[in-house]
Amino acid sequence: MTTKTRTQNALYNSASSLVLFPLKLLVQFVNRSLFIKLLGIYYLGLNGIFSNILGMLSVAELGLGASIVFALYKPIAENNNGKIIAYMNLYSKAYRFIALIIFGLGLIVSHFLPVILQVSQLSFEETVIYILFLINSVIGYLLFSYKRSLLNAHQENYIVLWLDFGLYVVTTICQWVIMWWTHQYILVLILTICSTILSNLLVAFVTNKRHPLKDIVPELITQEEKALLKKNVLGNIIGNIATVIVFSTDNILISSFISVTTVGIYSNYTLITNAFNLLLSQIMVSQSASVGNLVHTTNSAKVYEVYKRYQFVNFISSYLVSLLIFILINPFIVLWIGQDYLLSTQIVLLLSIYIFLQTYRYSGFILYNAYGLYWESRHKPIVEAVLNLVISLLFLVVFKWGISGILLGTICSNVLTNSWFEPYIIFKYGLKRSMKEYIWINILQWIVYFVTLFGLYFLAPQKWFASNLMGWIQMAIVIGSSLVLLLLIVFRKDVALKWWIDFVRKRFEKIFRKILKMFIFLNIS
Repeated sequence: MTTKTRTQNALYNSASSLVLFPLKLLVQFVNRSLFIKLLGIYYLGLNGIFSNILGMLSVAELGLGASIVFALYKPIAENNNGKIIAYMNLYSKAYRFIALIIFGLGLIVSHFLPVILQVSQLSFEETVIYILFLINSVIGYLLFSYKRSLLNAHQENYIVLWLDFGLYVVTTICQWVIMWWTHQYILVLILTICSTILSNLLVAFVTNKRHPLKDIVPELITQEEKALLKKNVLGNIIGNIATVIVFSTDNILISSFISVTTVGIYSNYTLITNAFNLLLSQIMVSQSASVGNLVHTTNSAKVYEVYKRYQFVNFISSYLVSLLIFILINPFIVLWIGQDYLLSTQIVLLLSIYIFLQTYRYSGFILYNAYGLYWESRHKPIVEAVLNLVISLLFLVVFKWGISGILLGTICSNVLTNSWFEPYIIFKYGLKRSMKEYIWINILQWIVYFVTLFGLYFLAPQKWFASNLMGWIQMAIVIGSSLVLLLLIVFRKDVALKWWIDFVRKRFEKIFRKILKMFIFLNIS
């Protein structure tokens, strides 16, 4: 695969994420508004809790999926279809086993739901809702979900994004009709299951058309390759179990120690933050296949230069998203669903810091996936998870700090582990070079972020509210432009910024020349 193709696929993946993000977010906002109006905040809380629980049970897939994609980078670069089909067959068998494990664990967890929901016994409706959530999780593993990984490894995740978005829009419209006519959440979930089945069938069909492997004879996976795969899967699973404890227990803790209704209110904020979190994740991590191909075709010095560019644009994105969320999210909540659903400025401040710390890591994930560093980092997530749970419970139970305590636990565990250990693993086992330059880059970026954040905090953000949507948009444009200008001034001499400016300039010049040629051709005709 040529460098040009790598670059094009990387651009397609990033561009698709950027184009689809506002469209999907708009649909989600309309869907959430109708959900609250037609079904109520309690069902919204149940949705958040059950989604978290099933997300925790699905952790085993996360370890296998990333490891298989990493294993596919080399045979794809070498055009070794026999090895590719061998890994895909292994993936298919493993997914069926995972489906059974998740279903069994899901049934066991159901006995603890009354404690989580703070009720003596689940109602029949709550039981049915949970079972439907469980079926939706399991059915994906049984029906070709693994086919998505082949497209991802081929740097074609943009295809999955467009297919999923189209089906999501159709499904959501149908759900609106059901909610409006019946006010039955169970029927909404049944439609969601049908959508999951259809989505996997469509992706499988497209994958088989683009990368037909039906008549390919599988190659034998060597003992060395099996050992590497097992090591990466185990390291990934350990890491993801800990990651789930860190990021998927918030709703469970809120429900257990506060209330299900509070989960619903908090989920309105996480709808927004998770959307931007997912956007940055898709943009950054979608480059893993491109960099993974680069790792197998060039030297580490070239990889490091590419990584620095991604790291810089990752910081810019995290900086802007976090600060704009801090300033704009409460005014938006008021315009969207009213003041009754507001959280305090202090909670929003902590939520913004959490978003920055989480999204700031995504450029590192590119190299984690490209080099397959799951085993080397296996101990870090366990320490992070223990710290997160202990500190969160301390703030929540002892100090009674509520949601703020949960967020503080996540922030503290992130700073104490991820901020230094993940770069250490990348530089020691992946790039195999000194971290000195990287450390100074990080220190400068963190100083710029926190100085800006607390400067904005002391400007009394609780007074920043817009009377209408147009006023909110104007406020967003002014603040966003000011932050961008500040970044351009502070980092005006940065090599990475100069490279990106030159890159964008060349792209626009290329587009302009094409338009000019087309205009000349039309005039001549």
